[in-house]
Amino acid sequence: MGVDVMRSNNGRRSSVGRLRSSLIAGVALAFAAGLTSQVSGTAAADAVYCPGTPVVKGRIEQAFVSSGGVPAWGCPTNQETAIYRNGRFQAFSKDTAFYWNAGVDYGRAHQIGGAIRAKWAGYNWERGPLGYPTTNERADGKARMNWFEGGTIYWSASTGAHPIWGEIWKKWANAGGVGSSYGLPTSDERRVTPPNAPAFFVQDFEKGQIVWP
Repeated sequence: MGVDVMRSNNGRRSSVGRLRSSLIAGVALAFAAGLTSQVSGTAAADAVYCPGTPVVKGRIEQAFVSSGGVPAWGCPTNQETAIYRNGRFQAFSKDTAFYWNAGVDYGRAHQIGGAIRAKWAGYNWERGPLGYPTTNERADGKARMNWFEGGTIYWSASTGAHPIWGEIWKKWANAGGVGSSYGLPTSDERRVTPPNAPAFFVQDFEKGQIVWP
């Protein structure tokens, strides 16, 4: 049996594409239920928050200030920079960055950092199957997580950071998510190609596996 990580254009999103639109809708519902906590906040216009460092401005500044500012995230380490799909990002010294796109989550900017951001980078940042973050990093039961346009990355000290998306995400969420009998993901989703049978996708969890289809 051959196993390959789901990275090619033909394979990596077979289960992602089927659920991306409903997942985005789920993010909106989660926002309404209080899963996201960012508010507009009050921020100065184009402010310098640390002497000799770049300006922080606009929606990134709003998100930066409302979620803790310099005490939480440190000082900016780069100018606000243009990225894919006319988005913007700015990094800060406490291993974090804020990402903004006018078409994502009503134009709000969101924080992502640490191991979750490193995992997201491995899937080609905002250009990859996960797209832009749609929440700040936050606690979800016994883990930390960020939601994205195309899935969610969960992290815990015992399991590491792993994305979950598509039909596997749907089955896991329907079973109860983090609090389900599966627990947290312990691997990324991967494509399995048996020699004489159709390919399928599998993901490992603390207490089992989910296979699709």
